[in-house]
Amino acid sequence: MFYNPLTGKILEYTNNESVIKLVKRWQSPKNLLVTRLTEKELSNPEVSQFVQDMRGHFMGDLVDTSLTSGKPLQMMPYLKVHKDVEIIKKTPSYSVGEHVMKYLVEISIYINSTCSLDCDICGSAYKQFLCCTCTRNGEEELNILSLKDLFQQLKGVPLNRLNILGGDMFKCSKLDQLLAILNGQSLSFEKVLYIHYLNLIHQEEKLVLFPADSFSFKILVTFPLKKNQWTQVLDLLRVHKNNIEAHFLFIISSEIEVTKAEKLISLYHLDNYSFFPFFNGRNRDFFEQNVFLDREDLQEARPTSTEILARQCVNPLHFGTLTVLSNGHIHANVNAPRLGILGSNSIYEVVFTEMDQGNSWRRIRKKVEPCKRCTFEALCPPLSNYEYALGRNNLCHIRDRI
Repeated sequence: MFYNPLTGKILEYTNNESVIKLVKRWQSPKNLLVTRLTEKELSNPEVSQFVQDMRGHFMGDLVDTSLTSGKPLQMMPYLKVHKDVEIIKKTPSYSVGEHVMKYLVEISIYINSTCSLDCDICGSAYKQFLCCTCTRNGEEELNILSLKDLFQQLKGVPLNRLNILGGDMFKCSKLDQLLAILNGQSLSFEKVLYIHYLNLIHQEEKLVLFPADSFSFKILVTFPLKKNQWTQVLDLLRVHKNNIEAHFLFIISSEIEVTKAEKLISLYHLDNYSFFPFFNGRNRDFFEQNVFLDREDLQEARPTSTEILARQCVNPLHFGTLTVLSNGHIHANVNAPRLGILGSNSIYEVVFTEMDQGNSWRRIRKKVEPCKRCTFEALCPPLSNYEYALGRNNLCHIRDRI
């Protein structure tokens, strides 16, 4: 399969022995993607058509060998994670700790597990996308001293974003202390709050603690919608003295809910919103129609060469991210085993463990079935948490029977 990232054009060759032999030859490292074609080869209809296709779609070219004494030089990409743990281990002059923390870009922290809403999605949605969740077997709350130590460790780390979630985070008994820590540490990263819209009711006083110039708000919206409470929340956000600009996250599990969300967006003139498909175990058809990909989707997406190469080495969706659950367990992915415990393991130890032994940041398609046997694996989006939820890696209609 050949792909032009500038045009999105895909050329695919199957059971074409002459073309396959040619491609294998020029992909040899000693040939650097350039190989000599004899007159006999060019007279082969399959090879001739292949050359026409490549030239016609700007994927390759012919150079007359009589015009040069040597063949053109073309560098082949070499994939690696810069300052990888394995590379650093082999270089005694480097300190591992000096480099691995630079990969940490985002942390999500569940400060508590208490919530009284009892949503249908609770307990499973957070394993598919960033979402609040609560435990059914008792209340959990992160130790405030451990959180203070965590933020102290993050000083000097090029972290881009801190996500704060709960249960209902407003029920956190140490919320004031947490905010004092965040405001007193001179932390430069973005701080984002994820809150279910129903948990905003009657929280005017606590919202004052979150100035809009320091915090962003993601409002989670589930169906069926409670209209009276919904309008109260919108009024609260609009008249609040902090002038909160919220981003609404509609959690969708059916076409009917898509329609309802679109009506809300239109009726209330919402500008900032996203849809989060939620797999509930009974809506596989909805996912196949709205989430699964086909060949045309890949062509329209037009991943760049850089994106394609990155996906061969790391998972861009998860690389550099950690999640701290309300019980203190730290994960690179909430669907994967824990890497450490807050208060017992340093963030450096956790990051090093994931880089050295983990499989979340480097969970890529070319290492999983059936994607690694598919011609299109390099063009597909990175593996997400939806693959965990549906129990299959190929969320597509490209190679359904591979």
